[in-house]
Amino acid sequence: MKTLIFVIGLLFVPAATSAESNFVLVKLPRGVHLQIPKGWWLLGKDYNQLLQSTAEAVLDLSGIGLPDGQKTNLIAANSMPRTTYAAVRVDSNIPAFLSPREIQTATAADLKDIGNELRGVLEKMLPLQNNQLLQFYGVRKDSISGHPALVIEYRRSGPKGPVIVQINRVFTDSQEVNINLSYRESEAALWKPVVTKIRQSITLTKWP
Repeated sequence: MKTLIFVIGLLFVPAATSAESNFVLVKLPRGVHLQIPKGWWLLGKDYNQLLQSTAEAVLDLSGIGLPDGQKTNLIAANSMPRTTYAAVRVDSNIPAFLSPREIQTATAADLKDIGNELRGVLEKMLPLQNNQLLQFYGVRKDSISGHPALVIEYRRSGPKGPVIVQINRVFTDSQEVNINLSYRESEAALWKPVVTKIRQSITLTKWP
């Protein structure tokens, strides 16, 4: 298996789809669907106004045209009120760095090597953002929406206390989708269930 070098764009949630739900289903370009809390602050392109004003259970952004052949952000959202901290960011990479088959056949030794590589990258990158790596929990294989995925988890410093981060890298035949989830450790009782719910809601439909 080829050497896996991951340069992570560091940060940066399921729910009923009724109008009374506190979550809204967001349909993103490239066949990516997920649910996020209605009150969260969406970053960029006036998405936040759309999210707050819509009375529907679905916010359809799938028709937005995107360039091919590069890393593209599909959505980034932070918790509200802004005195709290939880976040989700979804990026799409074309082409995928690895094939689904390569992820499926990765051994425990491969995952250990990936983890060692990532730890080194984080130790170098986080200080550039005035943060420090506090604990690296490792890398494991998983499946998201029927596709093989690598899950990277770690704990970093933050301006108001440690932050727990989970990065999910999902590999399909046409793209690699990165879902970055995080929350302030001291607010785990509030945000961990929400972040878990977001992750469970992720669906990748066939694309293109």
